Amino acid sequence: MGEYKWTFKRRLQLLLGGAAIIAVVFFIFKCLFYYIWPFMLAFVFAVLLERPVSGLARLFKGRKTLAASVVVTMVTLIILLVVGYLGYMGFRELKGFIGNFDENLERLDGQFRVVCCRIDGWIRLKEGCCYAFFEKCKSIIMDGDEQQIVLGIMKNHTVPVITWCIMAFAGLVVSFIGTIYASSGLDKYRAWRRESVFKDEIQAVHKGLRTLINVYFRVQLIIMSINISLCATAFILIGNPYAILLGVLTGVIDALPIFGTGTVLIPWAVVSLLFGRVKTAVILIVLYIITYFVREIMESKCMGDRLGISPFTMLAVIYIGILIYGIVGFILGPVSYCIIKALVLHLKSIIEHDKL
Repeated sequence: MGEYKWTFKRRLQLLLGGAAIIAVVFFIFKCLFYYIWPFMLAFVFAVLLERPVSGLARLFKGRKTLAASVVVTMVTLIILLVVGYLGYMGFRELKGFIGNFDENLERLDGQFRVVCCRIDGWIRLKEGCCYAFFEKCKSIIMDGDEQQIVLGIMKNHTVPVITWCIMAFAGLVVSFIGTIYASSGLDKYRAWRRESVFKDEIQAVHKGLRTLINVYFRVQLIIMSINISLCATAFILIGNPYAILLGVLTGVIDALPIFGTGTVLIPWAVVSLLFGRVKTAVILIVLYIITYFVREIMESKCMGDRLGISPFTMLAVIYIGILIYGIVGFILGPVSYCIIKALVLHLKSIIEHDKL
């Protein structure tokens, strides 16, 4: 069979079709995601919990809705216990930080003064020059009505954050209920997928997203959990009173593209050296090296070439996703890319077989 010839008409068909696919995917995730995310999350959870639900349904004589309710409730309770414990520890640490804020500020100011004196010696200035310079800069930045600044922050940020938290909680409740119904209806979904007019397109998208969830998101979740544990343990070893809270924050930052644990650990280690805390700096550097290799080894071993997306492409996809969708672009970017790629390749195969 000879090489397929792409005429101008077929190239134009593929180009226009690809543009239409990109526009539709962008519209769905940019405009509709806010309204449909609880149901999408419910469906993902239903697929992940399908095996235990099916096993329990056999004990309940085929009553799959009851089995799904039991499994979802148990998994939710486990998640709530873990999150609740971490939240309690984080709340205690945050409470201690706020309660000792003035004391911590005074201690930090004293240590900062020592560092400034050392810098004065290094660059041959009169003792106290660096500290006076930074104090002057701080006074310029903070000059103004502090009460108005605080009220402005509360007005512009507090109310939207509270509203977002309430909507997020309501969405999670809907996802909880939706997971139960979706778990009992997966067989009907598969039957619809086989009989649908768009069964080929749905199958292509389903295959791409299944690989993305089973490989990329699963591995990223494992890496984040390991690095959170490592960071919290190391912070406990150095005697930090906010070890759990900082460990979780460092692990979450590590999961974001570009940043990594070095965003937190390297500056912290440098500051510790300036304060003369060599042991703390060494522990932080060793922690950074360990978390770095955990990510590299896990990504290379568990992902490899199974994802079908090069690291450079994934970085670009996440970066563009964040620019388009905001912080949720970390998830929606790869998802959009997989859907677009699957549909464009399917369209290309249709054109090559002269079906269009």
